[in-house]
Amino acid sequence: MRVRADGLGRTLAGPPRRRVLGDLSLDLPGPGVHAVLGANGSGKTTLLRLLALLDAPDAGELRFDGERVAGPEGVSRRARRRATLVFDRPALLRGTVRWNVEFALRARGVPATERPARLAPWIEPLGLGPILDARVDRISAGEARRAALARGLALGSELLLLDEPTANLDPLSAGLVERVIADLGARRETTVVLATHDLAQARRLAGQVHFLAEGRIVQGGDAAAVLDAPRSPALAEFLGVENLFRGVVEDRGDHQRFTAPGIDWAVIAERRGPCWAALPARDVLVARERPVSSAMNAVEGTIERVEERGPTVLVVLTPAATGDAPAPRLAAAVTRATVQAMGLAPGQRAWLVWKAASVRLLDG
Repeated sequence: MRVRADGLGRTLAGPPRRRVLGDLSLDLPGPGVHAVLGANGSGKTTLLRLLALLDAPDAGELRFDGERVAGPEGVSRRARRRATLVFDRPALLRGTVRWNVEFALRARGVPATERPARLAPWIEPLGLGPILDARVDRISAGEARRAALARGLALGSELLLLDEPTANLDPLSAGLVERVIADLGARRETTVVLATHDLAQARRLAGQVHFLAEGRIVQGGDAAAVLDAPRSPALAEFLGVENLFRGVVEDRGDHQRFTAPGIDWAVIAERRGPCWAALPARDVLVARERPVSSAMNAVEGTIERVEERGPTVLVVLTPAATGDAPAPRLAAAVTRATVQAMGLAPGQRAWLVWKAASVRLLDG
């Protein structure tokens, strides 16, 4: 199913009234896994509710395969059956797991003789076999989330919407859920929309990523292109780009410079004027002496801290003052072996070096 949203707006009733989505546009071209990334409170759940036709937008329109299914006038109840939303905190009714996972099929009028066949493909992959006859008040939160997912999958909807499907789950449950989502993506029969703030999960599962901030999609498309090349400061900050500054690009001789208080960097740019500069820490080298290299940017300063960040180590340096304004801290990401070999530690003098091409200039 192709899903297209144009100019969607949604205001939540107060007090106080709050505009959550505004002028949001989104195009999901067809089956596969599409991740909607965003910080907590960015409106991901509100967007999923609109896509599931549970709520009507107060502006814009939503189309399924070209057919208008929602607008300020309301939603198409007939089209609602084409979408299923699995909430991050699913509600299970009193009774057994089996009774709960069959509930949606009963509500849709699926005959009892057909229900086992509709559920069978999801029981083993989600690890529900041993607990099918257990009462829901005797199962874990992870098992309850898996049961709710099976209930949604059994409907066979063309559009499956998953709200933070692995948030706060134990590793076993999270792994089972992710494998099912990955399998759905590989089959390319269902349009899956995965709302998450987990960057690693989006990389693992999604073919497309759409970043939601300030009530709209600020960047979307191929997952690798979006996650590796942010075009907005909001996305760069969300991705954890350590060196992010607002300033101005100007010509100086035959090359361009990015300037801000305490910053004067060589950059490669077609644009001029105000913008943001993002410099990933992984693109910054650390040296004890100023190296002789082709890199056009080199800053000397004092190491403020050295802290482990997963497989890498972040070296944060306070540059020496070279003008009226103090230079902002800069960070480089290096390996533990580099830290040990160079003996990097707080209080030492060091150089940070990077190429002009490593600086990405962003709108805003």
